Amino acid sequence: MADTLLAALPAELASVRTTLRLITPDDWPVEVALSALPDVVRWTRYPPDLDESGARARIETRVRGAAAGTGGRYVVRDSAGCAVGTAGIAMNGQHDPEVFYALLPAGRGRGLATAATRQLTDWALDVGHHRVVLKTIEGNTASEAVARRSGYALVATETATVRDAAVRLRRWERRPGDREH
Repeated sequence: MADTLLAALPAELASVRTTLRLITPDDWPVEVALSALPDVVRWTRYPPDLDESGARARIETRVRGAAAGTGGRYVVRDSAGCAVGTAGIAMNGQHDPEVFYALLPAGRGRGLATAATRQLTDWALDVGHHRVVLKTIEGNTASEAVARRSGYALVATETATVRDAAVRLRRWERRPGDREH
């Protein structure tokens, strides 16, 4: 079915570098912290300046999405168990699942976004998706590097609306057999 993932999301995905755990309402402080960072708001779809109520509502949307099979968000924890951001996968009204992520400054520059992207992408390909999508806002060189290191290839540029503004998105794709860099 085009609007749902091909398998239920696992509660946890673990690697040597990161552990991804499905987000719960108790994780609202991570959402608040990410929404307070100007660069996260600039380069992602995170709304600016969430409060606890807004963060809990945003989490509830993804909890419902995970239950419905349309996608979910995970808290990214480093090898020491510290929450360093979020990452997720969702259908987003597309035929192929899309991976996304945002990290707090403490999680950046350590390969954690790449590790989380690989974990989610590998899971989706392993359950039978033929392609996984990652989109970056044009000019976000850090996320473009994550895409490349995770084995994604740039395939198109498109226009989308983010917070009522038109933005140029770069569409990256990874298929089974694509190599990680």
